[in-house]
Amino acid sequence: MKTKVLAGIGAVIISVGIGTAVYAQAGPGTFREMLPFMREMHPNLGDSDLEQMYNSCHQGGRGFDSPGMMHNSMMRY
Repeated sequence: MKTKVLAGIGAVIISVGIGTAVYAQAGPGTFREMLPFMREMHPNLGDSDLEQMYNSCHQGGRGFDSPGMMHNSMMRY
């Protein structure tokens, strides 16, 4: 009984881990896909400002985890 429970918990953990890896590999999406969320988060910015922010966040494969992201001038609003 104990073995079956541990096997079930292990299977769930592995499934969640694989799902997370697949989701992370898919990437953040295009600017058009992200625009509604960006408008909600930054209502005072126009579309051109949001596009510039998106491009500066995604240039060269850098994401939100990169050290340069914290010093980005667009993030100082």
